[in-house]
Parts: sequence; structure tokens; C-alpha cells
Amino acid sequence: MMTTLQIVLAIVGVSLIAIIVIYNVLQERKFRKEADRMFSHKREDIMLGESVRTEASKRRADTHIQLTDSVTQASEARHAVDEAEAVMPAIGYEHERVSSEPVTSILSSLELLPGRDPDPEPPRPMPTNWSTAPAVPDAMPKTTPASALADGDMPPGVSVVEAGVTETEPETSPILGSGLDEGTEFIARLKFAAPLLANFGPLLSVLRRIGKPMRAYGCRTDGNWEALSSHPRNVYAQVEFGLQLADRGGAVSQDQLDAFCRALYEFAAEEGGAVSCPSKEEALGLARDLDLFCMDVDVLIGLNVVSADSRPFTSEAMHSHAQEARLTLESDGTFHARDDFGHTLFTLANQEDEPFPRDGRGLTTHGVTLLFDVPRVADGLAVFDRMTRLGFDLAWRLEGRLVDDNGRSVSEDSLTRDRARLSQFFARMEARGIPAGGERALRLFV
Repeated sequence: MMTTLQIVLAIVGVSLIAIIVIYNVLQERKFRKEADRMFSHKREDIMLGESVRTEASKRRADTHIQLTDSVTQASEARHAVDEAEAVMPAIGYEHERVSSEPVTSILSSLELLPGRDPDPEPPRPMPTNWSTAPAVPDAMPKTTPASALADGDMPPGVSVVEAGVTETEPETSPILGSGLDEGTEFIARLKFAAPLLANFGPLLSVLRRIGKPMRAYGCRTDGNWEALSSHPRNVYAQVEFGLQLADRGGAVSQDQLDAFCRALYEFAAEEGGAVSCPSKEEALGLARDLDLFCMDVDVLIGLNVVSADSRPFTSEAMHSHAQEARLTLESDGTFHARDDFGHTLFTLANQEDEPFPRDGRGLTTHGVTLLFDVPRVADGLAVFDRMTRLGFDLAWRLEGRLVDDNGRSVSEDSLTRDRARLSQFFARMEARGIPAGGERALRLFV
């Protein structure tokens, strides 16, 4: 017979076993619920090229094109508004404008993710034919009372004219005599009763701190326009100031337009003159429309040449091949291919952090990247052909491989399809009046 001690020990043992079993069941259930919670929402794989949406996307811009056999997308932003510049990997765009502001592929279609976040408000429908934009009057405008300004920015004693208050001239080309562009800039005019030699230095400093590119031109007494300097030597009866409506940092904001006009009003109050500004509401709508278009076309094409069998490339070999291909090593540590006007066509950079040395010695790397900033390059198809030929040539000479961002080999057939789609892509920019590599594109994609 079992003694009392044995019975007690048996009961205690059974109880402990039961407790352990129950504890394990509860823990298993807890971990299963935690796993279900973590993986219940589908997150698409960036490495497979599928888009991944994040709650807080950055501007930059930058959309880019991946050269593969299937559509690939990624949502790395081009650059932040605080001017932080991200390093752009091959066939990947991490924009600033910029950018950059938002990654994509042209392999199946040119469905481009934005490099800059759109304005939270829906864009106002704006005409894409900029030639129909009304011109700002050339004649000295009739002044309006200070109450005509809803924002109350006008200081006492300043004559101000808002677009729409006075009669306007017939519709003209969006490019004004001063060289400013009504299609891409918010243009204000400052007129004096008589030609004046003024100190524009403080005013220009304030306008350049607004956060958008700004241009200014003065009209001399002989009727010719010249870029406005801080201390001009000529007298001007009229000066025009243009604040760019969009860049790789996004569309101009209401606050920026207010600060722009307010600075002009204050300057006019000191020097004596009349300020004429177009409608801010229309300018904001045009800026949003322009920014959305720029997001769609702000792309970067890249190719990687990587070493095979862990055999690195030497900087001596890279210098030799780059110079043979008429590329020059510049202060940023990358090789640049430039056109006759000095504009960069594409670059050849080290995939690793260290730049190429000036003397071409002592560096080894396992990969290099060819990059082509599409909207900033004229005759893009020829540049695309030149860059891809160089990529294949480097891969052959260095006994490496030409691959995309995901390590997949790039073939002649895939590049032929890409070239055809790229042709359609350039046609979109041409139709919008912003040809790639043109004066407008070089200002918008900075």
C-alpha cells in the first residue's frame, strides 16, 4: 500500500505536470496570436519590385526606372524638404528636389511613382496649354486701395495691383520679354514713377531665403533687360521678380507666396513704386498641377556592373576605361559624361562609399553604378544608348556582370524594349512644353 507521503508526492507531481502543460498551451496560443497580428497585413516585397506604401512618404523626388524584364516598383523617396540628399543606388531612387521627392520600372509600362508627395488638397484643374495664360500688364497699372488685398500684407503708402483688378493685355506667349516664364513662375512687377538706382541687395537676400528658386530682371532705359544684381550700375523703371512654382521639393505654398509679395510691398514702401502681382489662388493651382506632372516624369535610370567570383575591380582599371569612354573624374569622386555645353549626361560612381581617387590608385571595389537623370538630359535616347553600351563594355572588359538593382542580368532584348518605352516617355515631356534637358526642365528638376 502507498504511504501518505507517496500519495502526497504523486498528487504534487501530477499537479506540476498539469500546470506545465497548461502554461505551454497558453504561451503557444499567445505567440500564435502575436504572429497572426504581425503578419496579418500584407507587406509587398521591395526586392521583388512590388510597391510598398508607407504612412509617411518623403518628397524627392525621385521616381526612378528599373531595367528588368518585369515591372518593379519601390517607394524610397528621393529627398526630404530639409535638403537632406540621399545617395541614389543603381536602378533605385532615394530624391531630393531634390527630387524626389518616390521607384519604378519602364520594363512593362512607364507607371511612375512620385518623387514628391502631392499636395494634400486635390489639385485644381488647370490648362496644360501655358500659352493661353494672361499676361501681366506692361503699362503702369492703376493703383487699388489697400483694402483690395485680402491678406493685409501691403504696408502703408504702397501702390499695389492684383491681377484681375485692372485691364489686361491680350494673351501672349508665357515667356516674357525679361525672360521670366509665366508657365513655371509666379511673376511680380515693381514699377517706379521714374527710373531709379536702388540697392536691391537686402530684398534679393530675403527673396532667396523663401525656399524656392527666384529670378529677377531689371529693364534699362534703353528697353533691354538684364539680370538684377544686389548693387546695379544702371537705373531701372521696372523690375520683374519670378518665384518658381515647383521644384524637386514640391509645389510653392501659400506662405511662400505671401512672404514673396510682402517683401516686395515693404521694399516698394521704402523706395516708392507700384507692385503688381498675379492671382495667388490661380498660381497655387498651377503650381499643384505642375508639381504632379513633375512627379510623374522625375525618374532616374541606373545600371550596375558587379564583379564576378568576388574578384574586385581596381581603380586603375576604372580610370583607364572611363577615360577611354571620354568620361572625366570630378571633385565629387565620380566620372561624368558631359555634352558640348558642359551638362552632365550620365555618371559612373563607385557602389561603395569611397569615391574614386584623383590619382587613380589604391582603390578596389566590387561594383560600379551608371546613372542617368532623365528629365535633365537632352537627346535622351542617344544618351541611353551610349550609357548602356558602356555598361556592357565594362562588364565584358572587367569580367563582371551587368545587372539591375535586384541582381538580375540585363539583356539586349530588355534594353530594346526599354528604349521604345523611353521614347514615349520623352514624348510626354515634349507635349507638356517641358522637353527633357531644356531650359524649363533644368530649372524644375534641381
